[in-house]
Amino acid sequence: MATFSRTTFNSSLYRSFRPVYSKTTYDLIYEYHKQKGGKFNVALDIGTGTGQVATVLAETFAKVHATDLSEKMLQAADKRPNISYSACPAEKLPFEDKSVDVITTAQAFHWFKHDQFFEEAKRVLKPNGTIAIIGYEYARIRESKQASSLIRKIGLETFGDYWDSGRKILENLYRDIPIPYPNTTYYFSPGDADITNIGNPTPETIMEKVMTLEAFKNYMHTWSSYANYMKEHSEDPVDSMMNEIAKLLNADNLEKHLVTVEWPAVLILTTPQ
Repeated sequence: MATFSRTTFNSSLYRSFRPVYSKTTYDLIYEYHKQKGGKFNVALDIGTGTGQVATVLAETFAKVHATDLSEKMLQAADKRPNISYSACPAEKLPFEDKSVDVITTAQAFHWFKHDQFFEEAKRVLKPNGTIAIIGYEYARIRESKQASSLIRKIGLETFGDYWDSGRKILENLYRDIPIPYPNTTYYFSPGDADITNIGNPTPETIMEKVMTLEAFKNYMHTWSSYANYMKEHSEDPVDSMMNEIAKLLNADNLEKHLVTVEWPAVLILTTPQ
């Protein structure tokens, strides 16, 4: 998490090229919350980054609080009239008891002190409130298992020692983190286990996007491990990997060649008891 807080981190690139979550993901969150008798007045997105999730929540909730440790990321966040941004840790939230209907956290849960987070979440949530946790693994290109293997290899081997502490928890999609509430539902997608064994799929994938290979390269440049690696090296391993992928896909132009990118992902829905 420290990487994203550095003043040199390119938060604008992060905002432009980070993937977004499918409509199905939000539908699952809202339906779960509705079935528990929850209301749709106030949402809280923790580890919001540049506000990708917060801006979607703002279309459904009257008020959205969005927090992050990184002031740098919040400066690049998408501003909306019903979103308020603040810098604070997930374990110490500046909100009143029982004041929030839904808490979301996307691709940030692995940085938290989990016991303290769950205590704080339970404090600020209203009765029948919902916690929605999203995490995703190394991206893969649907058109090529070989290309997908190259992406995973660079993440695990080339950048392996350059991830901030906590990132390895994602490799098992949060299965190793105990959720302290019995009323918990897990969704995993997609179901193809050739690259990584991630369990059963949802009706639709949680995360996928059709993009150019150039856009995918820019997405990889938003990895914290990439930023850490390039502080110590002059040659860009992502460029070399993308050249290999272009050959595999017979792609003459990275800016024009389209691929379908999917991220093995988990959505956890739970209600504090």
